[in-house]
Amino acid sequence: MATLTHSTTAYTHSQEANWITTYKNFVARSEFNRIGWAATFVAIQGCILSPALLLVMAYMGGGDWQFLVSNLCFLAVLIPVLSVLPMKYIFPSFAMSTVIHLAIILLDILS
Repeated sequence: MATLTHSTTAYTHSQEANWITTYKNFVARSEFNRIGWAATFVAIQGCILSPALLLVMAYMGGGDWQFLVSNLCFLAVLIPVLSVLPMKYIFPSFAMSTVIHLAIILLDILS
């Protein structure tokens, strides 16, 4: 006997990708080049952000808490890289560290 029901379109799926799926796809594709991404993040962190923060702290005057936060942010990037965690953990830690470093630099410069 033939089926009398029709297929419904009540469960429509959007073809547009939101930013979370775009991020997940990017992270999945970046796993192939994980060593390059990790080396780049450590180089930016260790050769640009941390020395810039230390120079600003030396010339503009920074507190001990800024030095502590700087070291913890550097370790927040270094530990996932050295423990070979997936890129979904390395990208957010680098982004968080970059934002915190830049915020402290701006805080020292503007105050």
